[in-house]
Amino acid sequence: MTGFNPRTPWSELERRLSDRPPPEQARTDQPSTDEPGTDLPVSVGSWGTRPARRLPDETPHDKAPAHRVPAGTPYAELHAHSDFSFLDGASEPEELVETAVAAGLTGLALTDHNGLYGAPRFASAAAEAGLSTVFGAELSIGLTEHIPGQVDPDAEHLLVLARGVDGYRRLSAAITTANMRGEKNRPVFHAEELLEETRTSGAWQLLTGCRKGPLARALDDPDDPDGGLTALRNLRDAAGRDNLAVELTRHGLPDDDERIRHLTELAERTGLPLVATNAVHYATRARHRDAQVRAAVRSRRSLDAMAGWLPPTASARIHTGEEMLARFPRAAVAQSARIAAEAAFSLRAAAPRLPTTPIPPGHTEAEHLRSLVFPGALHRYGSRETAPQAWAQVDRELDTIESMGFCGYFLIVWDIARFCRERDIFCQGRGSAANSAVCYVLGITAVDAVRFGLLFDRFLTPDREGYPDIDVDIESDRREEVIQYVYDHYGRDRAAQVANVITYRAKSAVRDAASALGYAPGQQDAFSKGIRRWSSLPAAGEPVGDNEDGVPGPVLTAAAGLLGTPRHLGIHSGGMILADRPIGEVVPIEPATMEGRTVVQWDKDDCAAMDLVKFDLLGLGMLTALHESIDLIARHTGERIDRAALPQEDPAVFDMLCAADAVGVFQVESRAQIGTLPRLAPRSFYDLAVQVALIRPGPIQGGSVHPYIRRRQQKEEVTYLHPLLRSSLEKTLGVPLFQEQLMQMAMDVGGFSGADADELRRAMGSRRSETRMRLLSERFLTGAAARGVDEEIAVAIFDKIAAFANYGFPESHAISFANLVYDSAWLKRHHHAAFTAGLLRAQPMGFYSPQSLIADARRHGVGIRPVDVNASQVLADLEADPASGGGWPDAAGGLAIRVGLASVRDVGKDAAEVVVAARSDDGPFASVGEVAQRTGLSTRALEGLATAGAFASLGLDRREALWVAGGQAGASPATLPGTSGPETAPALPGMDAFETTLAELWATGVTVDGYPTEVLREALRTRGYGSTRDAWDVHDGTRVTVAGIVTHRQRPSTADGITFFNLEDEFGMLNVVCTRGLMQRHRRIALTKNVLAVTGLIQRADGALRPDGAPGAAVVSLYAHRLTPIATDIAPRARDFQ
Repeated sequence: MTGFNPRTPWSELERRLSDRPPPEQARTDQPSTDEPGTDLPVSVGSWGTRPARRLPDETPHDKAPAHRVPAGTPYAELHAHSDFSFLDGASEPEELVETAVAAGLTGLALTDHNGLYGAPRFASAAAEAGLSTVFGAELSIGLTEHIPGQVDPDAEHLLVLARGVDGYRRLSAAITTANMRGEKNRPVFHAEELLEETRTSGAWQLLTGCRKGPLARALDDPDDPDGGLTALRNLRDAAGRDNLAVELTRHGLPDDDERIRHLTELAERTGLPLVATNAVHYATRARHRDAQVRAAVRSRRSLDAMAGWLPPTASARIHTGEEMLARFPRAAVAQSARIAAEAAFSLRAAAPRLPTTPIPPGHTEAEHLRSLVFPGALHRYGSRETAPQAWAQVDRELDTIESMGFCGYFLIVWDIARFCRERDIFCQGRGSAANSAVCYVLGITAVDAVRFGLLFDRFLTPDREGYPDIDVDIESDRREEVIQYVYDHYGRDRAAQVANVITYRAKSAVRDAASALGYAPGQQDAFSKGIRRWSSLPAAGEPVGDNEDGVPGPVLTAAAGLLGTPRHLGIHSGGMILADRPIGEVVPIEPATMEGRTVVQWDKDDCAAMDLVKFDLLGLGMLTALHESIDLIARHTGERIDRAALPQEDPAVFDMLCAADAVGVFQVESRAQIGTLPRLAPRSFYDLAVQVALIRPGPIQGGSVHPYIRRRQQKEEVTYLHPLLRSSLEKTLGVPLFQEQLMQMAMDVGGFSGADADELRRAMGSRRSETRMRLLSERFLTGAAARGVDEEIAVAIFDKIAAFANYGFPESHAISFANLVYDSAWLKRHHHAAFTAGLLRAQPMGFYSPQSLIADARRHGVGIRPVDVNASQVLADLEADPASGGGWPDAAGGLAIRVGLASVRDVGKDAAEVVVAARSDDGPFASVGEVAQRTGLSTRALEGLATAGAFASLGLDRREALWVAGGQAGASPATLPGTSGPETAPALPGMDAFETTLAELWATGVTVDGYPTEVLREALRTRGYGSTRDAWDVHDGTRVTVAGIVTHRQRPSTADGITFFNLEDEFGMLNVVCTRGLMQRHRRIALTKNVLAVTGLIQRADGALRPDGAPGAAVVSLYAHRLTPIATDIAPRARDFQ
């Protein structure tokens, strides 16, 4: 929408924009109420300051009479950009639809730049509103540079409207081709190809376009001899007369009327129809300022610098038919409605089907699925005679799957899981798929749905719309192997990854808004830092003043208009779609940043709305950590651990968890989980599923946590609103926690079928229909009455179900995660060194940094050894150490953790592999110079190793090694011996404990021999600051001051403004609770200082009684009253979570 720079004196432009008549001339720019409509444009003067350009045989028109605007004029907007034009549109597709409906339009086209990004949201909103839809795109031909960063990208625009499903598929395919032959943000379209496709297929309607269209460019060419006539004829002949229309627009420029008159003449001369549009970039006038800010952000210029390029008026909005008739010829307005009627179609008509899967000759998909399921069921459950209930469940599920035509879907997921097993890649299905016994026997999930009584109807019912949802977790560092298998097996043109639309958050919105308003980069950074990661901005359009950190009100206002809107396209964490035909015909495909991947222009919700089947292949770091741990154990002890054969219900594992010893354990290592473990005191596998589900936003907001724990500790009686609820709620002590319980409650009390109960669950989602809810309520109350339930109690039960539906956690999901909780806890309990090394090898992942993981292992007696150029592997590893313990007398010991080379600053994994390979090929290194010569490491990498102490085994301390490393600059395998720098250092003083700590933190981020606070302890005690151990040893309500390092901060949305810190020192960890008021008083300290002294009151809560009657572990927190920063050169980083 940029690039409006008329050839008119500014005094004349200002006069015309102010609606002042010219000297000696009456105003003619307002429609009269006395004359009927005419097909001629209303004139407001000459075309700029140039003489009017006319065709060779034309004569000037008389001034067109103004005309009356009739009511209910049919009009369809055929040129509209949403915010999916990425900073060149300021309204969501839904807002465009809403405004179009309010304006009485007969149809609306979405024509975003170079894509169909917003098509599903546009289609859904229009279908709900009853608005006719046209799908198109404005294609950029001849792009020489990436679009972002250009004030006015040098490309010609061609506006293409798809005629029906065939036209849509061809357009999507053309965009895909251009994307794949180009690069990200620079598709390569060829005009000849597009025009030939238009002429031969007749599937597209072309408009001559905006000021950057081929016709407008010819008009602006001073060397054009005939005012664009030849250019238009060439365009008509190339595209076909029936496929081209001359587009008329107005943007409040002085030459609008002259241009429209001239284009009208061209259309008459070439026999082409006129069509009126507004080249819409926002729905209403109120969005004009937002559009200007976006244009400045897109061009990386300030609004002041963009002043000459921005449209002067807010005319690029949706207009009513009556307004359009006052602005354009009648025929041009009517033509828009005709084109829209001819091109409109439902986007769902373009949806593909699933690809067929290879099956044995002579078999159907259903027969092949059964041939896989039955042996699996026999392996998992035994014979039909010994496990009739399980087999009955399997048979019922198979009947449902077959009747819904989903056999192929299950075969695809089974094939992916089979590939993982054959390649020794850890994977497991989760989510509602764990409700399926078929998924269990196929090896897709690890949860026995029959054993746990899970509802299959939560996963699949005959009334379900669309395919079920099966998520497969895969160890994160091997997920790419699985993704590439899917591409290769099903065809790269028929598989693609789902997009993730990256939207503005508060910090990025403030930064870009400040840039648009002309603030210097340093100010932009300062303003952005003044917005907390979890903060929100004022509502768009809401007037605001400067905030408490000095962010100016205008910046906040501009940022509010950006917040939540699309910024650019990313890639989903693991979603892939498969189709029976090229996906590029359904949704345009783009090359992903990662080589070998492609991504569609829609996100997961858009794909689901358009019936594209998504397969979630999700990377899970804990699976990587488990695999690494198990491999380390096998390599160093010879014991091969099978996760499926781990001892179940191991009391030692539950003892450890009840003591809140859970650092590194999957899903239960967070502050809230560790604080809950002693109180819930899990003693069985199912307790772990409850633990996973309990500390979630929903149960916390729904008030389920404390009632459940009180009942668990036998401090509150277990009660039910009605005896019929016992079967569904007994296992959670009468407190609903899971979505499946909601469904079971509806079935037991209201007489719902499984399908009815699933309908109720879906109806109670975030978008509730009052009519639908009323009908379901009536059905529930009728069913309850038939079962003898009092109406008042039935209403109370239904209300409880309705309230609970917003926060219920899937039981199947919780049980799937409980498997990983148990496996990781078992390894921590029995093989602590290997478990910690596995976590370190899988970084980044989890809640804790490598420093905290190593500190926890050290507190459990595990030996930690530093980086060594002759001993360390690429990643953390194990080595024999008789003195190293395992934390418990019966746990595996004798193994220490050796920090890996890749963890060293400026080394990384690739260089570390070179070092290990050189050592493996030619033996240990004898000197720093030899390391440099045999590996070719950079000076910075050598200095990183020296600072980490990696050359200690060569007889060099850190300072000596740094001296020598600096002299080896440029050494490589080609360097002649003796030609590099000296390999000995002068006598230098060694580093003291404090300097060593600083060096280790700088080089690797971890300290090997102790925690950083150890070197500060004496000074801290002198100031009266205690340790975390001191805090654990005092009574409830004691006022203390504890000093330590903040490892992470967390401000959950459910905590009513409270922020939680984890404070760590050499003795352990302490949970710090900071109220909203304290955060306001100490906000800058709290968010920027990571070495703190915290003064406050201790709160102690005893855990649940142990099985032997002894009191459980206490839960200790420090409620902060004051935060005091500690000045030190130690500068650890903290992690912030929400």
